[in-house]
Amino acid sequence: MDMTHVLTIAQIYHLEISEENVYVNALIATISLLPELKTLKIHSLSLHKPIMLDSEELISNLSMNYTSKVRKVYLQTMYEIQEFSILLNLCPYMEYLKVDYTEKMDFTFVLRYILKKIKYDCNEHLRLLCFRVPTADDETIEKLNRMINLEKLPWNFKIKRVAENLYFEWK
Repeated sequence: MDMTHVLTIAQIYHLEISEENVYVNALIATISLLPELKTLKIHSLSLHKPIMLDSEELISNLSMNYTSKVRKVYLQTMYEIQEFSILLNLCPYMEYLKVDYTEKMDFTFVLRYILKKIKYDCNEHLRLLCFRVPTADDETIEKLNRMINLEKLPWNFKIKRVAENLYFEWK
């Protein structure tokens, strides 16, 4: 089916890709075809297939960052920490990120990486993170608060636990 024909009839605001290991170049192509997309839910990304874009295509695809309206991103499984950087580049106006599972990565490491990336890239849009951490308890939240304070992050953080999810919100 021709995607441009579909888009002349209706706009797509929410997209869920249940396919595992979505290639980054396929995701770039999809997002660039959906200028009104607000919510993106993907099972997982694949960083292992070489991205075969020539420099002209890369510039064209990266320039779509400024028009991408994706605000909410749901990633079911994060296999590599670089996936966050890719998502942040593809969705520069992302306000909310939810990750259900960090495959073979320490959750604290992932959180620290994301917070530092936001701080050093001066990202002013992302304000809410959610991670599924079934083992989290009050002690976990205390440790995370200490870690955030040690990193000297300039934001006023609130950490909340709701069922198996930890929410990190700041202004």
